[in-house]
Amino acid sequence: MAKFELVKTTELNGEVWYNITKDGYHVNQSFTRDLTHAEKMLEGLVNGNPSEPIVEVLKSIEYGED
Repeated sequence: MAKFELVKTTELNGEVWYNITKDGYHVNQSFTRDLTHAEKMLEGLVNGNPSEPIVEVLKSIEYGED
């Protein structure tokens, strides 16, 4: 079971940022200044939207000598 949290951070200059954590780790691309947008992202994650981008290695080349 995953634990998602909506986090609010207030910078020293007063700027407010919201982001989502999953099991204590920041969810990629979840930083926003809009609370409504953050709440929608959180709702999507809880409803099964992926929390991390899909990364695929398309080509790998080893070069040089060991």
